[in-house]
Amino acid sequence: MGKKVCLVDFDLRAPSHQSLFTSSSFSITSAAKSFTGFLVGNHEPQMVINSTDRENFYCVFSDIEILQRKESKIRTKLTQHGEGRILAKLFEFVRYCNTQKFDFLIFDCMPGITYRSLDALVVSDKVMVVTRPVRSEISGLRLVISECYSKLEGAKLFSIMNQVEQQEDLAHIPNSLDVNLAKENVQGITKCLEESSVSIPLLYTFRRIPFVTERIYVLDEKNHPFTIEIEDFCSKIL
Repeated sequence: MGKKVCLVDFDLRAPSHQSLFTSSSFSITSAAKSFTGFLVGNHEPQMVINSTDRENFYCVFSDIEILQRKESKIRTKLTQHGEGRILAKLFEFVRYCNTQKFDFLIFDCMPGITYRSLDALVVSDKVMVVTRPVRSEISGLRLVISECYSKLEGAKLFSIMNQVEQQEDLAHIPNSLDVNLAKENVQGITKCLEESSVSIPLLYTFRRIPFVTERIYVLDEKNHPFTIEIEDFCSKIL
């Protein structure tokens, strides 16, 4: 509690934080420029950090124009910007946040392996690997461990498994083959992490819960079991 935190929406293909925050009980108290604009050299780092009505919590939004227009100016600039220059801008942003005494700087990356998510790995000292118990993710996880995570130097790796069917949930699945497949997928992800050439401890599994996605549940439902799980999970990684 009391830590100074900055959350960055680093999903440049489909940024969602801005719409999530504006539709919840959360309030942005000072509007800032987009992080995407900073990456292409349009803004200084201090111009892209939004303050909020939550003490010591700040957020950074990527440009939603990318979603609104297929051929946007920002998309064109990102394409023209060299890969190394984007990484350099990330380091610049990290250095600025260090001067502002942030305790935690969190990059929420786009799903899958892209140049941008690899850039975020390079500037991070802790990496949270989010998996789901689906068969396609098992082979993908093996690949990313061997090609990416095994080459990281100095970063601590953790993992969580999201959208796991609990025993009481499986009881409502009518097809026994589907039940077995769900169990096998969980076992496959767990085995992949256990046999990894680098240490990626599985810290938590979160059950599949039908949420209204436009809400930030841990802010709007402070006493919900899911919120309590999130708090317990955070205590394990901080």
